[in-house]
Amino acid sequence: MRGDERRHVRVIGAIVQQEGAPGADLLRRARGGDGRAFEELAREAEAGLYRHVLRIVGNAQEAEDVVQDALLSSWKSLASFQGGSFRAWVFRIATNRSIDRIRARRRRGELPLEPPEGAEAEWAEPAAEGADPVEIASRSEALAAVEEALEAVPAEQRAALLLRDVEGFSYEEIAHITAAEVGTVKSRIHRARLAVRNALVRRGWMGSAG
Repeated sequence: MRGDERRHVRVIGAIVQQEGAPGADLLRRARGGDGRAFEELAREAEAGLYRHVLRIVGNAQEAEDVVQDALLSSWKSLASFQGGSFRAWVFRIATNRSIDRIRARRRRGELPLEPPEGAEAEWAEPAAEGADPVEIASRSEALAAVEEALEAVPAEQRAALLLRDVEGFSYEEIAHITAAEVGTVKSRIHRARLAVRNALVRRGWMGSAG
């Protein structure tokens, strides 16, 4: 990863704070049929889950529907949960449903077709040295550029980037969440980071001194 790209990862991470993991005791009680314990688990996950889904589907009402559907589905199938991270599990359900929504909208012609996943990603060189992306990230127009760029990349790349740089999941966890190989996950994240970085270049980011 190039120096500018490493610094740019921190720009993505500045979008939203990461959520804490729910307690193991709550999960144990919920798996035993305790509805109140599950409600608490859901409350702890819901805000971060909604932000994640909204950045994939780009529509508030649709994001709410996906989150509620994912939480309801997780409650109904909680007895079959094999253990591990509840947060990763519910993010998997919500991410897959979000991507399904995007694909359905593209099939209906509501969204333009995505470029093929194997399309070569380009690196836009800044014209000159300037402010670090972390400094730029504090400006509302830079965050708007990040959001705009995220909307333009394929849904699978967008989801992988958000899961890594915003939600803090490991590559292996993202591979499990998205049912993809780790190498595919890394490629998707690289391409999405590049797209966001290039959007900042187009908005006037001139690179980083040092």
